[in-house]
Amino acid sequence: MDDTWSVLSCSKKSCSTANMFAYGQVESPYGSGQFIKDLRNQLSSEEGLVLSEIHDRDGIMGSIKTSSAR
Repeated sequence: MDDTWSVLSCSKKSCSTANMFAYGQVESPYGSGQFIKDLRNQLSSEEGLVLSEIHDRDGIMGSIKTSSAR
C-alpha cells in the first residue's frame, strides 16, 4: 500500500473531526515537496485544512503563529 494514500486518508478523517488540520512543508534541496501538493490536490475542499509552504527553518515559528490565528 502506498504510504501517501494512507496518510491522505487519515488526514481527510482528521479534517472531518477536528476544527483544524495543519501541515507545514519546509523547503529542502533534498525533497520534491510533493506531499503538500498531494494534500492541496486531494483535500482542498476540506474546511479545516491549513497548508503552509515554509521557505526555511527560520520560518517555522511564523508559520505556526499564522496558521493558529486562522
